[in-house]
Amino acid sequence: MIVTQSSELSNAIQTELLEVEQLVALMQREQEVLVSRHLDQISPILELKAQALQQLEVSTRARIEIAQTFNLLTANDVSEFLQSDATTLLQWQALQQQAKLAEMLNRSNAQLVKCHEEANHHLMSLLSKQKNQEMAYSADGRLSHQSGLGRPLDRA
Repeated sequence: MIVTQSSELSNAIQTELLEVEQLVALMQREQEVLVSRHLDQISPILELKAQALQQLEVSTRARIEIAQTFNLLTANDVSEFLQSDATTLLQWQALQQQAKLAEMLNRSNAQLVKCHEEANHHLMSLLSKQKNQEMAYSADGRLSHQSGLGRPLDRA
């Protein structure tokens, strides 16, 4: 019975690892798109990422439930339990590393999105200021963009 449950834990870890790796690949693609500013490509990636996160959540819950049958409540408990199963221990360690990579990519991508938002806000602010400036004649008779200075075009 313990062998069966142990192999269930091994299978759950393997499944979760594959799903985290898929998520990491999507997040890396998302980062490439954000860096290259090909934002028209971001929507399909975000949809796939949402699906991957849902699948990962299901796998994580399944692995946690199986681990709890062994009274493994922490990551260290799982690591200690897997000392006798080198293959699964390596998968467990890879899973933890991939999860940390996903966390780092998530922070990095969020920062890239924030930078894009700030740049867009700045650009919109500049465009708004430019739109609100009045066209006027300068002292030498040339048209100029000045706010409240000179003679406006629509006034005599």
